[in-house]
Amino acid sequence: MNDQTIQAQLDAELITYYNRDEIRAFLFWILPHIQTTQTDQKRELNRIIEELKTGKPIQYIFEIAFFGHLELKVTQDTLIPRPETEELCDLIHRHFSNLPTDINSLAINGIDLGTGSGCIPILLLAKNSNWHFAGVDISSKALEVANFNANKHGVLDRFTAIEQDILETLTLTPNIQLLVSNPPYISESEREFMSGRVLEFEPQSALFTPNNDPLQFYKKIAEMLASSAIQQLSIWLEINQYYSEEIKLLFSPLGNTEILNDISGNPRFLHCEISKSI
Repeated sequence: MNDQTIQAQLDAELITYYNRDEIRAFLFWILPHIQTTQTDQKRELNRIIEELKTGKPIQYIFEIAFFGHLELKVTQDTLIPRPETEELCDLIHRHFSNLPTDINSLAINGIDLGTGSGCIPILLLAKNSNWHFAGVDISSKALEVANFNANKHGVLDRFTAIEQDILETLTLTPNIQLLVSNPPYISESEREFMSGRVLEFEPQSALFTPNNDPLQFYKKIAEMLASSAIQQLSIWLEINQYYSEEIKLLFSPLGNTEILNDISGNPRFLHCEISKSI
């Protein structure tokens, strides 16, 4: 099959499901795959088209997502990494780059709460050769994906997967210098405004908070930090834009706290610096 034939079939079969820009974007994924597949090209193209008709995100069809300079494995046990989360990684890297100490000499121990595919720690580990990270998640299947990605990008020796429910039993060790989290923060009341593709295919436990409380995970993290023996800690969280001030109030007693906007101008990130006198 040549590129023109593939494009024509996509246009003809998907135009009632997607706009033309979306179909053009699919070509980026589909053309190289079809041209290099070892199976029947026509049959493989038909399979992909039928899955796209169901609304299944193309990242799940190919089990690939692009995050920063990385190509990561994703499955329906993990969220598809968002551009905002990539922004969070950029903010963290920039913060440590601006410290008086050379970032390449910093030996940072970090923890990512709700790591999913491992996108946050793996990108940061790929950029910083002296860093180590623990990735915590309640899903063993998500952690399998995170370990796969860490191994693929050569950072498995600096990444530790921990299966744990952060709302229940997690205790923070005092030897960490960086805490990152993009926890579930969507309340059930927001469900009606969300894309059906997200609701049908992405893991609900990674999207919605228990008990319809969009602050539940932030309350737990703030509570853990308040009772920990950690003296110095840089905290970076992706947050629900509609509750930015409430979340800021949770962390302000711990240290200097600020809310940062994403590229769209929405209050999307919290940065807090804990510095306790010994």
